Amino acid sequence: MSIFQKFAKKYFDESLRDLERAKRAFMIEDYPQAVFYAQQSLEKGVKAMLEVRRRIVYNHGPELIGVFAEVFESEWRREFDHIMEALEYLMEYYTRARYPFLMRGEVLGPDDIVTRSVAERGIALAERALEVVRDYLARRGIIGG
Repeated sequence: MSIFQKFAKKYFDESLRDLERAKRAFMIEDYPQAVFYAQQSLEKGVKAMLEVRRRIVYNHGPELIGVFAEVFESEWRREFDHIMEALEYLMEYYTRARYPFLMRGEVLGPDDIVTRSVAERGIALAERALEVVRDYLARRGIIGG
């Protein structure tokens, strides 16, 4: 197994751990933390796929969306749309789940923005996207099917 494949496996393992953290946070009604970990889970899953393609991405955020689209453009599969949808949704809340900010003259905190429904959707999107990642890695022999 190449170093890239080893990194891909470890990234995927960590993505599953973060998804479990998101679910635990959701259970105790810490919705901002649930969204944060759902985003982290997805980010690590995407980085696992990128490692397979020998593309290393150290940062996150909107750039990750562009890198993913660029790297997989030539082999795009319909299910990759699930990953893009999850990335777009969770990136919107990534910072809002951690810091106060100003919106229309009002200072809002994470609990003001990240509601139960936001967290529930974020976790569901991350789960569906990680199934696509799992399938991609399994077809390449990185993880068991």
